[in-house]
Amino acid sequence: MTPAKRKANTQKGSLPAVKVVKVTHESTKFVNPKKTALIEKEGIPITEMIIDNSQFISDDEEDLLTAAALGKYQSDDGSEDEDGDEVEDDSEDEPSKESNLPTQAVRIALGDKSEGSRYFQAPSNDEIQNLKEVSELFKSNIFKLEIEELLAEVRIDYNKMKPLETTLHRLKTLFDSLPDEPDASLLHVKSHLSKDYNISIPFPDPQPASDIQYTFGFKKPKAMHLVGSFPLKTLTRSRDKLNVDVAVEMPTSLFQEKDHMNYRYFYKRAYYLAVLAKGIQHNKIGLNVKLEFSAFNGDTRRPILILNPSGDNSEVDFTKSKCVIRILPSIPVSLFSVARLSPSRNNVRPKILDAKFDPDTLSATPLYNTSILQDSSFTTSLAFLYQHAKTCPAFIDACILGKVWLHQRGLVSNGSNSNMINGFIWSMIVAHLLEAGGTNGGKKLSNGYSSYQLMKGTIDYIAQHDFCKNPIFIGHTSSEQQHFNVQEFSKNFEIIIVDPSGKVNLAAGISRMVFAQLKHEACLAQAYLNKDIEDYFDALFLKSVNDPMLYYDNIARIRLPSKVYSRYTEAAALDYTSLSEHFVRDCPTLLTEALTNRIRLISVQQELPRNWAISKPPTFKDLSTATLTIGLILNPEHAVRLVDQGPPAEDTAASNEFRKLWGNKAELRRFKDGSILESVVWDAKGAEERNLIVGRAVQYLLQLHYGIKPRDAVVYWAGQLNTFINLSQSLPEDLFNPDIRIMGFGPIMTTFDQFAKQLKAIVDLPLSVSSVTPVRPILRYSSVFLPQPIDFSKISLYPDAARYIEPIDIIITLEGSTKWPDDVAAIQRIKTAFLLKLAEQLRIHSGTKTIVVDEIDVANDMMLRGYMDVFYPPGFVFRCRIQQDRELVLLRRIMDDKKEKSWHKRLADRSLYQYNLHFGNSQMHTFHLQNLCNRFSALSSTIRLVKRWLSAHLLSSHLCDELVELLCAHVFLDPQPWIEPGSSFVGFSRVLRLLSTWSWKNEALIVDLEGNMAAAIKDKVKDNFKKLRAENALMKHATMFVATGRDLESKHWSWLNPSKVIVARLQILAAAALSLLSSTIVDGKEDDVKRLFMPPLQDYDFIIHFEPSKCTRYFQNIEPDTQYFGNVSKFKNLQVQKSVLGNQPLIGFDPVELFLRDLKTTYSDSAIFFHDHYGGSFIAVAWKPVMLTPRQWRLDLGYSNAPVEMNDNGKMKSHGLSKLVAANIESMMVEMERLGAGLVSRIEKIEKRTL
Repeated sequence: MTPAKRKANTQKGSLPAVKVVKVTHESTKFVNPKKTALIEKEGIPITEMIIDNSQFISDDEEDLLTAAALGKYQSDDGSEDEDGDEVEDDSEDEPSKESNLPTQAVRIALGDKSEGSRYFQAPSNDEIQNLKEVSELFKSNIFKLEIEELLAEVRIDYNKMKPLETTLHRLKTLFDSLPDEPDASLLHVKSHLSKDYNISIPFPDPQPASDIQYTFGFKKPKAMHLVGSFPLKTLTRSRDKLNVDVAVEMPTSLFQEKDHMNYRYFYKRAYYLAVLAKGIQHNKIGLNVKLEFSAFNGDTRRPILILNPSGDNSEVDFTKSKCVIRILPSIPVSLFSVARLSPSRNNVRPKILDAKFDPDTLSATPLYNTSILQDSSFTTSLAFLYQHAKTCPAFIDACILGKVWLHQRGLVSNGSNSNMINGFIWSMIVAHLLEAGGTNGGKKLSNGYSSYQLMKGTIDYIAQHDFCKNPIFIGHTSSEQQHFNVQEFSKNFEIIIVDPSGKVNLAAGISRMVFAQLKHEACLAQAYLNKDIEDYFDALFLKSVNDPMLYYDNIARIRLPSKVYSRYTEAAALDYTSLSEHFVRDCPTLLTEALTNRIRLISVQQELPRNWAISKPPTFKDLSTATLTIGLILNPEHAVRLVDQGPPAEDTAASNEFRKLWGNKAELRRFKDGSILESVVWDAKGAEERNLIVGRAVQYLLQLHYGIKPRDAVVYWAGQLNTFINLSQSLPEDLFNPDIRIMGFGPIMTTFDQFAKQLKAIVDLPLSVSSVTPVRPILRYSSVFLPQPIDFSKISLYPDAARYIEPIDIIITLEGSTKWPDDVAAIQRIKTAFLLKLAEQLRIHSGTKTIVVDEIDVANDMMLRGYMDVFYPPGFVFRCRIQQDRELVLLRRIMDDKKEKSWHKRLADRSLYQYNLHFGNSQMHTFHLQNLCNRFSALSSTIRLVKRWLSAHLLSSHLCDELVELLCAHVFLDPQPWIEPGSSFVGFSRVLRLLSTWSWKNEALIVDLEGNMAAAIKDKVKDNFKKLRAENALMKHATMFVATGRDLESKHWSWLNPSKVIVARLQILAAAALSLLSSTIVDGKEDDVKRLFMPPLQDYDFIIHFEPSKCTRYFQNIEPDTQYFGNVSKFKNLQVQKSVLGNQPLIGFDPVELFLRDLKTTYSDSAIFFHDHYGGSFIAVAWKPVMLTPRQWRLDLGYSNAPVEMNDNGKMKSHGLSKLVAANIESMMVEMERLGAGLVSRIEKIEKRTL
């Protein structure tokens, strides 16, 4: 049962009743009260509860786990420790899992009820705990059921792994029988394995010198241990194959005392692994597997052997287990002196790297040392986790939940990247919090907690804990061991999570940036879990959030440095085996230091080939084509600042570091407060350029410190889409000022404020102006193009293809008066007279040119009529309408009057809808959008991009501006599972994702514009949606159900449009665009972005082309042909002959839109029309299916038709005597062309592709 169905069928917050299901077949099952609610809601009859003491189900898994570990360690039966002050331990109320005492079990009643068994007893401890979990331990009953179902889906059925178990047993038999290999030289072992067995020894870099004196030998493994998630039963299903880890302990006799130095241990380890591969490859016990090498968690020093299933359907073919076996060479803890492997010790002498160093100044090699220590910690870590699995019943489920959460965020290593979290670290942190982590030294978590509580507590800890400043010593408050104390760890590692032995830093290979991302995600999860109103289960566990183009505001794709850079010092090379390994750790540290609070988060992702054939050298050696992805989440408040301030001049040391960081861009500047500081100043004009400062800084720093040239090796994704919301650069600058990109919406907002003040200042009016409010996208920062002022005195210089002047609608409200008439039509006439008076006053006081237009609907004199166009300097046209609340009162009175005639009510209803649209809905919508655009800096450009994209795909006439703006606002107001977009690039991507994934048939979209919508209101919206879908199955209304706090029924902006056909096409286009954008980012082909805005035309039936010279908005086309604009000067003498529009400015005149309106009026029942509102020079037409299907002739068909008959091939052909008719397509196309005479240039039929 899906979560969506559960949400629909289960009442939130209800407690499960403890009842029993009556079935008809003979069986006995344990009924978990946690599942009862699901059983009830599935409609199965529930009868009674029967308690039977004779049935006992043991939950003891000790012998299974012990067998999994092959008896290599024994776990003491530990009793639960007393909790600290942090939590209250409820576990003593639970029955012990080690006890053999029978517990009460709930049975399913079978067939007829037997006498004597129908009785009730007091609820057991388990039942009380289950009820308590619902009311206290979980957000709601639904959330509890969702977690249980998730766990059931991702758990592994260990009973279905017989072939895997057989393989493991044979592997143990094989390892026990492997013959010893005599000690031999490096040259001999390499030649022997390569020539005789085609195995290349996976030596790490630097390769062993050919003149080494020590030898290589092999003896059968001393022991074999199952380690990792498999014996703990915390394996979790995912898209990747599961890992079953086998630790193979190498005999101590193979190693010498100083093998821990200069990679000698790792070379011998690699040879040992190669011999194991030889033994498996040439076994004679039927162990048929495919072998590969891989780097263990990306650590190139520690190759491992991968056993893939053969796929031959044999008894050892574990293909169905969807896993691989990983052979991990290990060593006993006592092999080397641990003091020599402490974080501060150096174990790589420079001679191996062909460098010269003073031995007293050698740098520590903490990563190298930790790699050796980690090979000795497999079983001790497993034993530690196993103890907690025994004493905490929900520990395993909490580990599984954590893995799912980490996996969905891309924080779990897939084996190719050591600089990532893994499920093992999560499990160790949970175990640590069961012992410590609370206040006053107490426990953070209790053994009696549910899996949900354990996970929530762990997330809360991660969100609050400073991993950089506060080391974690698992099993200890700190480590005071000599050579392994807090100071030693802190000097050598960024993040410190020390295992129970007190010696191994589990986070040695993980940078602070990865933990910053973990903390970032934990803070989000904490906020979700603490919200009582919404259920964020999907955001936490079901939604994958690691797609870079949806996660990061800016993305940089970088080719790895090919040359050694200055920061990769000879000392760094001792501990980092390659440039790429060092770059992945060093680059985010450098960028974080330089960008400071401009960014919230930075991440570097490196993808390397995971496995390689045993016959070939390691794939991590070939990095010539490797690419890194750097993702940045911006801090919008600070990302656009022009100056980076550094230390004061008198702080010499800090100033030198600042200049070293910024190079030549650093300079000393005096500020207004008198301070003299080191600074970096960025030259950026306007919001658009300032939004790109972070990208410029990143590219500059990459070139300065790593020699990575921006054009050759870096593709920085940030402002590539900006070109589509600006007019083409090919347009004449004399007509269209390119500097408007710098000024933005500032000029129009300033002009509007001035005009509003002027209107309010006029005194010679019957009623004074009380307020002036905007209602157009231009005045709410959401018009596709920035408003361009027009010089009306030079209008004749503008070519016809650039003559469109957009009116800016505003609403004028007058002071109150009781003298307005009680007749709606009379009020309309008075408003027109008032506009005339207002126009007169504007001409008298400021010489402002005005035009008053009186539009009359002859069929309905209650409709709005008339407006005033004001030509206001520096070149904008305000279209003014007057709002009078008396109209609203009178129209509602007509609608409520039972004596009114139905036709009069219909007219009043139309007038009321128009009134609300112009004066109610639009004003409030504009008010909210203005606030949101000021609150979210990226919202304005996101809306503009989405509108441009929709129009480019010919859908602008099907979705109104307000609907598009609500869709865009939704991804900012409800951005889960991410934070709100910090750039238009990610904002645009997320809107595409919303459009492509929204289940609009089954779900309403709620946009909380005011941010205070109560749960009851949201429930009301959902009820309205369900009711509408039930009553209107064909979805003729509110196909896209988008509700706000003032529109609970989605009647304002999407009641009539778009239709089902349009929404379905929109969803397909959005998914295709998202896929194209993703591949474009990965491929680094910036020019391919243009394809996002190129509409596919093969799905239409025909195209109506226009003369671009007569399309007044053609200048807004994405790629306008410059021949229709040319040099402005040539129009001075020839404009009269060339123009068909005259010398007067025509406000809002778009002949293509007018033609489209006529086509819809005439042919809306026959065809669907598509047009690019912003400069499109054609209309695409698709016939409705009914038009292409022959049907019985009748008088009122409503379209031009002709007789047809169906032949044997199913194709239509003319036949004058047929009783069937079909649409006369050719005739209608000719009629459309005639209707657009002078504007239409040609009609193109689209040839449909056939399979």
